[in-house]
Amino acid sequence: MKLLLIAGAVLSIAPFVPWGSFLSSSIESGSAVRTLMQKVVIDDLPKYGTAAGVQVNVKDLATFPPNDHWVFTYPSSGDVSLDAENPDTFVKYELIRLPEELGGTSMQATDFVAFSKVCVHLWCSPNYNPEQTVNSQENGYASPSTTPPGTTHEQYECPCHGSIYRIPDGLAVGGPASLQPSPTNAIPMLTLQADGNGNLYAYYPNYDPVSKKPVNAIEADGELGYGRDFNSYQDFIKPKAEVPADLDDLTTVVG
Repeated sequence: MKLLLIAGAVLSIAPFVPWGSFLSSSIESGSAVRTLMQKVVIDDLPKYGTAAGVQVNVKDLATFPPNDHWVFTYPSSGDVSLDAENPDTFVKYELIRLPEELGGTSMQATDFVAFSKVCVHLWCSPNYNPEQTVNSQENGYASPSTTPPGTTHEQYECPCHGSIYRIPDGLAVGGPASLQPSPTNAIPMLTLQADGNGNLYAYYPNYDPVSKKPVNAIEADGELGYGRDFNSYQDFIKPKAEVPADLDDLTTVVG
């Protein structure tokens, strides 16, 4: 009976789920050893040019210019080639260097945001659209309210059903994800930090880089495929990005 119920549930949603290339390929979270901090290394793919396979440095505006984007793997396998070949969107994050008007040239960790590649609607894989239009800026965010029909402005977009997440806080402002109740209407993120040389690191999700202890997931980095309180960007993620990276955290195993 249980098997029949499960099969019935799957069949009932099958017509509405896009089982194409945009759908998340797996919900496995990886088997790599988890440490408190990991280097942010761009997936080694030709489309990323000189950034491919390279650790991000916040001071390198040539390789990592404002209003550009790349994908990296978290947690990493430790092998850049294996990471690049891994199709599991549950271990992929879109790294976005904010446009200049949102502070993307300060050469600090706060120049960047790392959005989950898993939409909180039906787990398709969003992408950053850097196209600029005549949008206004409201409260420091790209506002969809004045966007001419059919145009976009520096936003994270899901190609399956049109969910749109604004930068830098990841709140859904368009499409079905925006109709979901909080906290299922904001994309999960990673907390980023930089060392004195400008090298960028991703911190263990839902851990405080200062206390080294776990914190409430919804009020911090969120839960993959589920959501996050969008206020956590201003209350947690951005303030922690302003704290210099502790390199001891690279070897401190979690758990």
